[in-house]
Amino acid sequence: MNAPSRFESPAGALLDGAPPRLRFDAGTEFTARFIRTPPGARAAEPGCGSGMLSLFMAKAGAREVFGTDVDPGAIAAARANAVRNGVANVVFLEGDLLEPVAGPLDVVAANLPHRPAPRPWDRRFYGGPDGSDLLLALIAQARARLVPGGRLYLYVNSIANPRRVRAALDAGFETTVCAERKRYFSQEEFDALTPGLHAHILALGARGAAELGADAGGAYFTGRVYEGIRR
Repeated sequence: MNAPSRFESPAGALLDGAPPRLRFDAGTEFTARFIRTPPGARAAEPGCGSGMLSLFMAKAGAREVFGTDVDPGAIAAARANAVRNGVANVVFLEGDLLEPVAGPLDVVAANLPHRPAPRPWDRRFYGGPDGSDLLLALIAQARARLVPGGRLYLYVNSIANPRRVRAALDAGFETTVCAERKRYFSQEEFDALTPGLHAHILALGARGAAELGADAGGAYFTGRVYEGIRR
């Protein structure tokens, strides 16, 4: 059995013992640094995977946290992680984004699948032809469910139509970029995930639906943590 991974957060370390395919990634851990969870908040993590942001927000002071995922295996792993880390005020629900969560929310935080691709593939990664399908759906749902002044935190790579995503955020939120980081990539990496992915992303960049760069370290895209404050 694989040893649990250690998730470093401002509220202390958490252990992720989920199967490797479901464990948190660097973007999720990066996002946790910037989430502000008011004491007593009602919070949610749609697309929770192994539940690390949910557990973090519970430890950071939220009164009640809901994690959701369409994958029953992820829900089982997140519930096991709650027990593993001694966190009781989190409920994990199977379902699509915020649909299983009733009532108003104070905080929503997510790192959703948002890789673009020429065709559907692994739902742990695929976000539609330009990567923005789930992001736009969540932004609309969060706008409807967050209280005025409530906060939406999204981790988004710049291969997922950043202009479209930012326009959707700005339509309902006061939006800022909390932080950015470079993520280097190669053709071999992308095409090993699904054939034609590298060429598809380059084509998106050529027509302004992705932001790509290059420096001495190679080709890269940019990972951003967005904070949207509900108007």
